[in-house]
Order: sequence, then structure tokens, then C-alpha cells
Amino acid sequence: MNTVHFIVIICLICSMSGLPGNIRRGEKTQFASSDDISILAHGLYLLGKGLKENTDKIKGEMNDVLGQLNVCNSSINNLGSQVRLIESDEKDLQGKALKLEMEDEELHKRIMELRNELMKALQDQQSVANKVDSLEGKRERILENYVEKNKSADVPFYRSATEFQNQRIDEVVVLLKAQQQQIDEQNQQIQLLVNKISNADLDPRKHFKKDVKGSNSLGDQWSIQNAASSDSDCDQIFKRGERTSGIYSIQPIGSQLLQTYCQMTAESGWTVIQRRYNGTLDFDRSWLDYITGFGDLHGEFWLGLESFYQVAHRAKYILRIELEDWKNDTRYIEYTFKIGGKDNNYTLQIGQVLTGDLSSAISDCKALPFSTSDRDNDLHTVINCAEQHSGGWWFSACGEANLNGKYLRSQISRRQDRKKGIFWKTWKGNYYSFKSTQLMVRPMKIVN
Repeated sequence: MNTVHFIVIICLICSMSGLPGNIRRGEKTQFASSDDISILAHGLYLLGKGLKENTDKIKGEMNDVLGQLNVCNSSINNLGSQVRLIESDEKDLQGKALKLEMEDEELHKRIMELRNELMKALQDQQSVANKVDSLEGKRERILENYVEKNKSADVPFYRSATEFQNQRIDEVVVLLKAQQQQIDEQNQQIQLLVNKISNADLDPRKHFKKDVKGSNSLGDQWSIQNAASSDSDCDQIFKRGERTSGIYSIQPIGSQLLQTYCQMTAESGWTVIQRRYNGTLDFDRSWLDYITGFGDLHGEFWLGLESFYQVAHRAKYILRIELEDWKNDTRYIEYTFKIGGKDNNYTLQIGQVLTGDLSSAISDCKALPFSTSDRDNDLHTVINCAEQHSGGWWFSACGEANLNGKYLRSQISRRQDRKKGIFWKTWKGNYYSFKSTQLMVRPMKIVN
């Protein structure tokens, strides 16, 4: 519309000015009339008004563009601040990772030192053993020479000489046992350090959860999760909302971080100490193995006496034992109990029976130290129960129970395998080996 006005005005100007083709020579030029001037003025006014509207419109659009540029600049500034924060966090994480790597290197150095000490101790042990053999050989030769030269000598003197030699040998044997115990302790320290390294997490931001289908008869789903700093056992994990049975990290008070299988029920979370169901794992192990634990949490395992002690010794806990026979019948029993530490050979003191349909086969009136074939702590005065039955257990006089024996099939036919299986005398007798077992603990609920 403004353009049309402009064209009309131009035409009016041209008509009023008198073009050369319309003016004859010699004629005087006439001035424009007042109407023409009014039209021209109105046209100029409209032209100016259109130009002003266009100018205002352009200014408005420019202001909008400037506003958008300001918003973009603000966003860029915010992004710059976030980038700087991320760079700062990255530097902090790199510093923590470097610190953990240095600690990891120190742990590896310590392990190498302990291994060197272990090798030296083993060499010393071998040297002592050689000395014992040498002393026994000398004793035999001395006795032979003495008998040959002094066949007519009195018997009391002969006995005195023999007892003296036996006393010397006993002293050497005691020294050898002390060195063996020292070696076992060093092996335990090495295992604890190895566990600490395997549990170290060099990336503080790392959090993972993995679901694995279990291969046992119960068909559980397994999950691995990081622990909260306050999760001292599986019941703590249950209280913060977890309801899925699986593998979790816990950290008992005053102990290191460790992983265990948590059996979640409707009421609480149980920390599993032992699990057997298919016989893929050999439980005839040494004292050191039973202290540190063995097996795979995705299958059969023994959590470890030290871990058992760290979880359950600071408060009142319940021990639950579950058994399954080869007809898939199950029974259980729950006890109150106390467990001692390494200095007390992880002695188990059974209290009262709380519930269950399984009769007790563990003495409730005796403190039973844990015993293995290489560490005879049972209450039998003559027999090493662990050596006779296989596996490690809290034996009294050998014949009541052993859930860490050989994995045998149902009724035991071979005489040499009798009392060597997984038996619980009060159910099926001591010649029957069970299909599956599970030991687990949880805190006792305090009822006000």
C-alpha cells in the first residue's frame, strides 16, 4: 500500500511540473493548484508514515533478536560454569584414583613381603623337619649301639636314656608346630590383603548391579550390589528396602568389606554362612581355608570362620540350619548361639532351640571349638573327628552331626564312607548323607 501511494505521488509531481512534451515554446509555466499541493502533501505524509511504521517494525524485530542473543549468552555462561564444575570434579576423581592406585601398589608390595616371609618360614620349617629326621636317625643309631654294647646294662638306665631322647624330639616337634601356626597366620594375612585388593574400587563413581540365575534347585536370582556404609549384615540391607535374595556387599563393625549371599524372607534378611546343594565343591579343607572361606557365592561356598565371627559376635544372633533329603523333604531348626574368635578356635556355644521341625544334633551344654584334619580341637580324647569324618565342624565326640562332610548319594553303602557324609543324627541317622544344607544367621528381634 505504501508503494502505491509513492507511485501516485510521483505521478502527481510529474503532471504538475509540466513535462517538456506538453509545454509549448513561448508559453509561461503555470503554478500548481492548491488541490494538487494538498494531494502531494498528503502523499508525502503517507509515505513518511509508512517509512516510520517500517522503521518501528524493524526496531522491534531487532530488539527480539537482541533478547534472544542475551538468552543465548546466559545459556553459554551457565554451560561454561557447569564445564568448570565438571573439570573440577574430574580433577578430584583423578586425585582419588591416583591415591587408590598408590595404596594398591603398597598392598601389592606388602603381599610380596609376606610371601617372601612365608617362603623363608617354609624353608625354616623344612630345615627343622630335616633336623627332626636327623635327630630321630641319631637316636636310633645311639639306641642300637647302646643295646649292642650294653646288653647286660640295667633296664632303668636304658629307659632314662630313651625318655631323654624322646623329650628332645618332643621339644623340636613343639617348635615345628609353632612355626606351622606362624605360617598359617601369615597365609591368613595374605588372604585378607588379597580380599582387600579385590574389593578396592578405583572409580568412586562406579555402581553396578548384575542379575545372574542361580544353578541350584531353588532357582534363585542372584544380584550384586554396592553396600551402604551402615550395612553390617543382610538384615540391615533388608531394613533399607531390599527384598531380592542375592549377593551383596556388607561391612561388619570393625571389619573389612566382604561379599556374601543374602537370603531375603518376608520378615528379615539372613546372612548365609554355608551352602551346599550339588557336590561340586570339596569341603575337606585345611584350617586356614575354613578361616578365610572358600567356594563361589554363585554356587556352593563356606563364608569363612573369621567372617562368621565378625558378623555375629557383637550382638545376639539366631543360627538357622536347613536340611533337604533326597526326596526333597526339608526341615529346619533355629538356635540362639555365641561364637568365639580365633584365639578360642571359633568356639560355638549353642543356646536354646527357638523354633523348627528338626531335632537338635549339636550339644547345648558344651562349648565346641571348630576342628579340621590339620587342627584337632574336638572333644574326643583319642580320635581326630575331622580326619575320621572328613571336612571341618564343631565336633564333640564325633558322631552327632557334620554338615561339611563328603557329598554322597543318599544311603551310604560302602563301609569306608560311613559317617563321612553330610549327616544329622537326629534325622535319618549318621549313615545318611543329605542332598542340600544351608547355615545362615540374623540378629535376634528385640520384643518390647
